[in-house]
Amino acid sequence: MKRILLGITLITLFISCSKSPEDKVSVLIEEDIKKILYHPETYNPAETQVDSAFTPFDDPTFYEKTMQLCRLAMSIDEYDRNMKDAKSSMSIWSGPYQTAYGRNNYQEAKEDYDKNTQNKKNAEKKAKKLVIELKNMQDQGRQFIGFKARHRYRADNNSGQTFFGEMKYLFDKDINKIIASYDMDDDEYKAVQFIYKQILSKDESVDDKYFDDNKVFEKTK
Repeated sequence: MKRILLGITLITLFISCSKSPEDKVSVLIEEDIKKILYHPETYNPAETQVDSAFTPFDDPTFYEKTMQLCRLAMSIDEYDRNMKDAKSSMSIWSGPYQTAYGRNNYQEAKEDYDKNTQNKKNAEKKAKKLVIELKNMQDQGRQFIGFKARHRYRADNNSGQTFFGEMKYLFDKDINKIIASYDMDDDEYKAVQFIYKQILSKDESVDDKYFDDNKVFEKTK
């Protein structure tokens, strides 16, 4: 009986180890996507592209720092608008013949202006630090960090309507686990890709540059 169990175990391990990278990717993606779908039973894979992943653009740390830079840029823009509004209010309530009401409104506007000015300076300081960190990561050159997959699928949403989704996945070097996943239709993801495109100074996106169209292994018929 022990020999039989040992044999079964060895066979199972052999089958597991002999899985192709494509099979391993498919299993991991399906398990992950079904966790977030309203109707996981309707999941239907359409196409998957697999390629090697390299630093810096596939590195989740590089992505997160770029996303932080996006948020800081939006914050700086908001602080600028608030400063302009506060400055406009200050000009309205300033003058030699201020009433108590006017002085109070002027003081509130000035405090608002000062607060947003300081917030802007802090955000710009953080942004400059991130730019330096991103530049240093980019200067280190391309290093292999695992594999990535661009996955298209269809499924039903909470209303029962079929929708098409597109995800990007990053796997470890042995394709045993998912390191990171991104919804490619998400606005934040698109913002990061836009910055990547600016870094590359090219019309093509990072995804188009580094995904090989010949490495498509899964399509629904």
